[in-house]
Amino acid sequence: MKKSLIVLLSVLVVLIFSATSFALHQVPDMYEYTPSILKSKAQVGISGQIRVRGRMSDNTTDFRDTKNGATDDSFARYDQRARLGISATVSPSSMGMIELESGNSDTVDSYTWADSAFGEGTQGLYGDQTASNSKRGAMYIRQAYIAHQTKALGVLSGFKVGHMLMALGNGIFYDHTQFGDDAIILWIAPAEGMEVSLNTIKLAEGTSTIVSDDANAYIGTFSGAFGPANISADVTYVDDNSFATCGWTGDGLCDLQFWNIGARGDVNAGPAKIKADIELQTGIMNKFKTNGDDMDIRAWAAMIGADIMAGPVTIGVEGGYGTGDDIDTEDKFEGFITSLSQGERYTYLYDQFTRSAAQGPSQSPTASSTYAGGASNNDGISNVTYIRVDASAKPIPDLGLEAALIWLRASQEVAKKNTTTGTTDDQDMGVELDGKIYYDLGPNLVYYIEAGYLWAGDFFRNVTLDNKDPDDPWSVRHGVLLTF
Repeated sequence: MKKSLIVLLSVLVVLIFSATSFALHQVPDMYEYTPSILKSKAQVGISGQIRVRGRMSDNTTDFRDTKNGATDDSFARYDQRARLGISATVSPSSMGMIELESGNSDTVDSYTWADSAFGEGTQGLYGDQTASNSKRGAMYIRQAYIAHQTKALGVLSGFKVGHMLMALGNGIFYDHTQFGDDAIILWIAPAEGMEVSLNTIKLAEGTSTIVSDDANAYIGTFSGAFGPANISADVTYVDDNSFATCGWTGDGLCDLQFWNIGARGDVNAGPAKIKADIELQTGIMNKFKTNGDDMDIRAWAAMIGADIMAGPVTIGVEGGYGTGDDIDTEDKFEGFITSLSQGERYTYLYDQFTRSAAQGPSQSPTASSTYAGGASNNDGISNVTYIRVDASAKPIPDLGLEAALIWLRASQEVAKKNTTTGTTDDQDMGVELDGKIYYDLGPNLVYYIEAGYLWAGDFFRNVTLDNKDPDDPWSVRHGVLLTF
């Protein structure tokens, strides 16, 4: 009995505390994960996360207060997210990872408290509240991949295949680290601190048996450390024949074949860390496949910034520019194309919650077109010029403070001035103020508050479409996060 108890406890210790690390790029100590002598068939690591948060916001959809006749877009609710990951090292050279995540659907990472979509659970005299006494959300596969490494070629190399989180560089062009993509990665580390990889990503799988209707991306990357500097570059070719995934309506069948070439670097220079990134795009957009009208893609984006340590305070300065589509050039599309997860980038509010400045071909290039503020949010740096100044500090070990001021301007006008429709050629998007406070309540337990307020510029008259000044959007969110 005593021996059985010892064996049982040993198994529990392995399940709970053993862990492996895995990185897609720039692996530590030249290994994707640390090889070890296995005493059993597999070493299993368990990880997870529980996040509960609440958010309030207003004017983020249409930049209008309800008193001005707009639809009520005020927001106040709680949501929750749960993650559970299991990693298994089955040999010194091979491992696998499975991570499950909750959500209302496969495109949402959290479930709203008391969402009535989950069916009837309450009975009795108060049974009309169908969202209470019911289960929350469902679990989806966020990651599921196999990784293998070897020195059979004389240097460390390997592959990774399955569904995984992926991004390029600073995530200006491509960042799918929220839900991941189906991909195959072949990589080799020819020297210490250096890596080269070839990647194939399936972006969309069509159902037609007559024409090509898939979307694929093919990526080659290089990254290396050279003293105090880190340099990386990548070349991406996107072949999108999936029509609907072009993201714009009203254009018939849409093909998209383009290249994105990115180069970036960062260097530690005393108390300052300087970083820069440039992305170039070229290719063809077959906007109207039925009549053969093509548009040349000519777009680019750039970012440069620095973080400076000044005693207990870190001061950051960053500027970025992403091209927008010139509405006077009918044979070219100059809007910088992005494919991004939802989340904060250079702003808390504009990035995530408001209508963007980006244009699709359905809004341009006709100079008389109206503009409703972009097809979505989370369009990143597309058609945006920004300057950001921020500061962060930890006055005590468990408390962190962050603040940022961001000036925003549309890189291109999106419509000609029209007093009837309310459209304007003004490019002033305004100034946003962001702040964040986080406090470590204990090991792996954090409470945080984050907020943003945008003094909206006249550019957003193109959202209200009534020639009235936009009302300022704002959002505040707080939450508690437990990781294990």
